[in-house]
Amino acid sequence: MQIKNLPRLVWVLLASLWLGAHAIPAVAADGDQYLGKWTGTYQGDNTSGHFELILERGSEGLITGSIAVSGDGGGAADYSAKLKSASFYGNAFTAAYDPPGDDQTQINMKGTFNPNGGDGDWSVSAKAQPSSPPVATGTWKIIKQ
Repeated sequence: MQIKNLPRLVWVLLASLWLGAHAIPAVAADGDQYLGKWTGTYQGDNTSGHFELILERGSEGLITGSIAVSGDGGGAADYSAKLKSASFYGNAFTAAYDPPGDDQTQINMKGTFNPNGGDGDWSVSAKAQPSSPPVATGTWKIIKQ
């Protein structure tokens, strides 16, 4: 092979790589099928209520969102909060958020989703002692809006 053909071969290789990358269909990131607005109910340790969960894909490619909770009484307060973390691995969901005005606790959610709904568990844990038993626990169910 002659040296003078080397630049042409480099251009052919780069063009082939570029065309090949654009010919492969894009694969959705984990959880993209679950983005959007969901409504649900929760119950647990002397509390129950409703919530709205909005899941979005943030600018950095991570799942973000918010939750709005309304209690049915029994000590539950109404509030809205931004999710600190949220992720999917297949249909397995985990999320965490801080209840407004409470810098001592964190609410954790885990469960499974399907295209129309999902369910799982929630727990309230002390931030200062994350390995200690939860302060409160319960379950949740959700449907797609």
